[in-house]
Amino acid sequence: MFAIGDVTSVGTPRAGTFAEGAGKVVAASIAARTRGGAVAPYQGDGHCYIEFGEEQIAEIYVNFLGGPKPRADYKGATPDGVANKRFFGSSRTARWFGL
Repeated sequence: MFAIGDVTSVGTPRAGTFAEGAGKVVAASIAARTRGGAVAPYQGDGHCYIEFGEEQIAEIYVNFLGGPKPRADYKGATPDGVANKRFFGSSRTARWFGL
């Protein structure tokens, strides 16, 4: 089960993608307790965008809790990063606020 101490003890950033992932695990855990069943623990997955200007945005995907040590996968700055960031923002706006 996810616990706040589990995340903060390893210094997991508090970016929105991490909160979103943790929230999904918490919701699944509550449902599992009600209905029975197991839920995979929170893995500390998330990603961030790094803007370099001139339509260049890099992406980094990280996992803080899923292995013996944190992992990261850096995708260099590309125009694809711009499209990915725009889609990420618009998909959250649509899902959360219906816009």
